Amino acid sequence: MATYLHFAPAIALAVAAGAQLVGWRLTLAGAFFAVLPDADFALVTLGLDRYNGPYGHRGFTHSIAFALALGAFGGLWAGPGWRRRLGAASFLALCTLSHPLLDGLFDRGICNASLWPFDGARLCLAWRPVPMLGVPLFGMERFQRELLWIGVPLLMLANAGMLLRWIAHHVHRARAFKAREKKLDPRPLAVDARGAALPPVSPRSQRQQRVAAVRALTARVLAQHRQRQRQAQPTPL
Repeated sequence: MATYLHFAPAIALAVAAGAQLVGWRLTLAGAFFAVLPDADFALVTLGLDRYNGPYGHRGFTHSIAFALALGAFGGLWAGPGWRRRLGAASFLALCTLSHPLLDGLFDRGICNASLWPFDGARLCLAWRPVPMLGVPLFGMERFQRELLWIGVPLLMLANAGMLLRWIAHHVHRARAFKAREKKLDPRPLAVDARGAALPPVSPRSQRQQRVAAVRALTARVLAQHRQRQRQAQPTPL
């Protein structure tokens, strides 16, 4: 079991998703749900089942069905709206499922009854990279290894989520700006002498028309100026 950081996946997922989707209340609930599967120790302590039994440690509370059921139960309290409840249920189920996933990555300890209640067999992951064999259950060495193997990847996940949200936000703003600029185009609609709408003119053609208009106005002003100069000259006798 991860001794110190079972709550961390809930916080990393909440940071990656953003406060608009996952508020602080749902984050706290996710952290609690992520730690809750280890409550199976109480069943062993009370003598309700043996340590490696289906209701012992890493038994039914570490199964996929338990995570889905717990997430669905928590989603009922998320407030009105099926989308809100579905989002909360999915988040809580992922937080709960993170617990057996972290346990399964350790190279020590018994495996999880992942398929309970359909199959009570303990299933181990094919890849168990976290080196915890021979490490005490509590202590600084355990804490440092969990920070390295759990904390660092979760920190990268949280930052990757924030980066993706930042990119999506700016892409959305750029698209909204272009749509608003196109909708609120201040250029008047061109019409012909009969009042019928003319086809739109490209920006390059508009610039050429403005340049031609300025040149025509300049030529007209110069012509008027020369005409006034000729009129002002005295008539020869």
